[in-house]
Amino acid sequence: IRQEADGNSNGNLVQMNLPLTFEDATVDYGLIGFDGAELSTIVNDPTSPDNKVAKVIKSASASATAGTAITTAEQLGFATSIPFDVINTKLSLRVWSPNAGIKVRIRLEEHDNALHAVETEVKTTGANRWQTLVFDFAKEVEGTSPLNFNYHYDKAIIYFNYGVDGATAGQKTYY
Repeated sequence: IRQEADGNSNGNLVQMNLPLTFEDATVDYGLIGFDGAELSTIVNDPTSPDNKVAKVIKSASASATAGTAITTAEQLGFATSIPFDVINTKLSLRVWSPNAGIKVRIRLEEHDNALHAVETEVKTTGANRWQTLVFDFAKEVEGTSPLNFNYHYDKAIIYFNYGVDGATAGQKTYY
C-alpha cells in the first residue's frame, strides 16, 4: 500500500525512515502483508483520528507466520540502516492488540539480503489499548541469528500473535 503525496508539486515521495509515524504526506510509506495478513493498510487511529497508524488484519485462514513487511512496493526498506551498536540494541513500537499475552515478533533484515536478519519478540500486556513494547535485538529469539553489528538492517517485518494460526485465533485486527 502506498500513501499518495498531497501537495507535493513534483509527485516524488521520499523513502521512509525511523522514527516511523505514517504522518508525512511526502514519504513513501509501505506495508506488504503476507500469508494471511494481506489486509495491511495505513489508516486513521481508531482512538485518535488525527493520528495515522498501520492496521493489520490477520485473517481466520492466516498461517502461524503471517506478517507485514514495513517497506515500499519496491522492497527498499528504510532510507538508512538502524543505528545499532553495543549500547543501542532496542527499538520501541506502539501497538494495539485485542488480546493480552500474544507474541509480537519483529524481524529486521537487510532489504537486499534476507539472510542478514535478527528476530526478537515480546508479549503484549494489555488488551484493547495502546501500549509501548520494547524489543531488545541483543536478545534474539532462540534458534535465530544473533544481532550482527556489521549488517545494515533497513527493513522490518512484524508478526502479530506469532506462532498462532488464524484457524485457532480467528480473525483479529492489530494496530
